[in-house]
Amino acid sequence: MSNAGLFVVGKNTPLPLKDVSVKAHINGFLVGLDSTLKYSNAGADPIEVVFRFPLEESFAVVGLEAVIDGRKVKAVIREKEEARQMYDDAIASGHSAALAEEKKGDIFSISLGNLPPQKDAELHLKLAGQLPLDAEGGVRFSLPAVLKPRYTPVGSTDPLAKIEAASHHGSAPAVFSFHLEVASRGVSDVTSPTHQLSKETRGGVIKASINEGQPLDKDLVVVVQYKSPYEPKAIVENGEKGADRESMMSGPVVMLNFFPEFKSSKAACEFIFLVDRSGSMAGEFIKSARETLILFLKSIPPGCSFNIIGFGSNYESLFPSSVPYNQENLDRAIHHAERVEADLGGTELFPPLQFIFGQRLLDEDLPRQVFVLTDGSVSNTEACIQEVKRNVESARCFTFGIGSGVSTYLVNGLAQAGNGTAEFIQSGERLQPKVIRSLKQALQPSVTNLRVEFQLPAGFEVTQAPSKAPVLFSGDKAVVYGILKGPSELRSPVDCTASLKGQILDQPLEYSIPFEVPGNSPSFPIPIIHHLAAKALIKDWERDGGNKKSEIVKLSIESSVVSSHTAFVAIDESNQPVKAAMKTWDITASTLATSCSPPPPPGGFCMAPSPPGAVCMAPPPHPNAYACYPLRARCAPSRSIPKMSLPPMAMASSSAQSPVFKKNKKADARVFAVSASSGPTGDTLSSLISLQQADGSWKLDDVIAMVLSKSLKELSDACPVKCDGGVATLWATILCVVYLELKHPSQKDEWELIAMKAELWLDVQSLPAGADLNAMKAAARKIIA
Repeated sequence: MSNAGLFVVGKNTPLPLKDVSVKAHINGFLVGLDSTLKYSNAGADPIEVVFRFPLEESFAVVGLEAVIDGRKVKAVIREKEEARQMYDDAIASGHSAALAEEKKGDIFSISLGNLPPQKDAELHLKLAGQLPLDAEGGVRFSLPAVLKPRYTPVGSTDPLAKIEAASHHGSAPAVFSFHLEVASRGVSDVTSPTHQLSKETRGGVIKASINEGQPLDKDLVVVVQYKSPYEPKAIVENGEKGADRESMMSGPVVMLNFFPEFKSSKAACEFIFLVDRSGSMAGEFIKSARETLILFLKSIPPGCSFNIIGFGSNYESLFPSSVPYNQENLDRAIHHAERVEADLGGTELFPPLQFIFGQRLLDEDLPRQVFVLTDGSVSNTEACIQEVKRNVESARCFTFGIGSGVSTYLVNGLAQAGNGTAEFIQSGERLQPKVIRSLKQALQPSVTNLRVEFQLPAGFEVTQAPSKAPVLFSGDKAVVYGILKGPSELRSPVDCTASLKGQILDQPLEYSIPFEVPGNSPSFPIPIIHHLAAKALIKDWERDGGNKKSEIVKLSIESSVVSSHTAFVAIDESNQPVKAAMKTWDITASTLATSCSPPPPPGGFCMAPSPPGAVCMAPPPHPNAYACYPLRARCAPSRSIPKMSLPPMAMASSSAQSPVFKKNKKADARVFAVSASSGPTGDTLSSLISLQQADGSWKLDDVIAMVLSKSLKELSDACPVKCDGGVATLWATILCVVYLELKHPSQKDEWELIAMKAELWLDVQSLPAGADLNAMKAAARKIIA
């Protein structure tokens, strides 16, 4: 019997979901997706299959079609309770039916009911998406493959965890295909940091696919590099012919892509780094977090304050409150960062957020910036988002989602609520440049009174989506949609302008983009910009928390975009009613785990008798304790078995106790191993960064010489002036800055703030008689080259 997750535990019943295929088309920042799910019922009874998968908030589900035993049935969108009732009535009547709905935030569910025995079915799902620009300037497409369990704190419930006892369970099928088409105009490359791609260019289109045999056991990421990615652009999509005159689908919609560039003085801040230390962070993720913490600490400018808080089932704060950024506190923080482990159990984010926002600001002139790094998901996502939103006047929040299955709803929601930005990192990608980009953004003063103004001809009206202009950072992309209504017929195109306006440090900002109506619609088979504008407006109304349900349902139906209050439903009434009892399957898009967690320490326990091959969990008896199942099954909290696969961690007991303040002995942050033969690698870069002092300087000693692959005598002799006392530190700092420039040019986004801090230190130093800074830099380039 296979252990690949395709069988029910204890039964040889084949998984009914046989194949998933995805076709994607990318043009600029837009992507259209066609996903096909193929089912087969090889059993003797009719079945219901429920397939759940993660769906990023920037995507809209815009169509569903079912093909049941060769018959096509197009779905209609209805208010959610009505759609569910239609689905239940069809099932009760013995008809085949399909239901597609948003379950919670970034979780989408598709149900196929009453698939007759020995019959096949296909579900075709259409999606539209808006793509982000990553830290390296690439347009990033991510296809989630993993649905992680939501960590559920004591006292909270998660609707995703409910399960009927009669359900069977399984993971997503091993058979998966992915095909991508990219409009090649302006494209310099198409790559994937997660999978191997086969590529060819033909007729103005770059075609790419996953190489045969690669499993989708982690999120698929594709990066499209454009020659001019930061070019402001307006894309106008004309209205649909025949659409209701009162519908938003009848008029044009403009997608505005702003890329503001403005100079601003770097503001001193209070930085709080909140890092996930739950069990699932073990291995590569926690190692990357350690390196990133050190880079983050070294990149903080003088005059700031900081703290580090690790969280899991409880949380630990390095300092009782934020401390000034000086050498003593930096040394202690580096010592702590080098020893951070994934040793705090579960993922309780809400208590440390309360702790942070409950503390008074160390200095009213230092705005608080919170950086949240996590690989997980929580069931109380909304509570965490609201906690950030309540404190947005006193703190901005920047987030980083690591690995497959991280909740995009949580990571994006926290950043949006906290007027920050969100970044996502997959296995094989470097976390450091993304954190530094966010650090640069955090150092920018806030843009106030931000708004979008439209200059339109007489007779035109516009509805902006989202209604509030997005948070603005220099060099970052800001997207706004304009839903236009005007004359039914235009004899010739009319000129329009959209302007993004605001103030920074009492100075006005303005960026304008001209466009014409009607425009040249993008080459998509669906009205993709209309769908995305409708999604943005719906999300606006959903976040308001007001009584907008009727408006959401109306717009959702007319735009064919699923919302939290609507669902797609398809009913096949042409087949003979099925009379036998239906069996239910629940399938998640998830990785196939090979074990739960290490054997428990003394006192560990099992909630149920252990079948052969089971691994017991470590936590003591607790409502969140994990039960034991065979390795091919999933692990789940014993109180209710979620319809999910085995997580790579064991939950520790939750704790509402006060934070643990660890008093580390003062350590020499300069002690670490460096290979004398190491070249300009990422490890050498990390070593050099870790040696920088809090004021931005470096000390000239054997350790620095080893990193620079020179002897201490060689470095001292190369100095144009006598190299002793303060001159030695000055010379070492110049050497290190030059080394970064010459040996690590491709990683400038990681060390730019490090070098900037060093240059600021150099600018205020008194040079010895006869010394010239430019001459010293030239001598440094000569010995480093």
